[in-house]
Amino acid sequence: MQFFIYLTTEEGQQTRQSAPSPEEMAAIGKFHEDAIKSGVIVATGRLSPTVTKVRKDGDEISVTDGPFIEGKELIPGFTVIRSDTKQDALEWATRYREMMGMPELRIAEIFG
Repeated sequence: MQFFIYLTTEEGQQTRQSAPSPEEMAAIGKFHEDAIKSGVIVATGRLSPTVTKVRKDGDEISVTDGPFIEGKELIPGFTVIRSDTKQDALEWATRYREMMGMPELRIAEIFG
């Protein structure tokens, strides 16, 4: 099973109360390294604060660059993990949230 773990922010909102200390950064780096080596982390990254919408109306395709009003919540960072059960994924996400000092993370199973 794979899970998409992400955080959301509103435009201009910070993801942490304060920047991580050098010791916290080292612990976060070690945590990521161990999770990647063990196969738990499949991918991590950041998404652009703007999006492009591709829409088909009849035979016409239109491409529109955002941001869009309905996109109030940005997804500045995400992690895709592999886990045997949803419970294991939730426990991993809880540890990750704590380590990263984030108030909230969201998790969704990836199908397909």
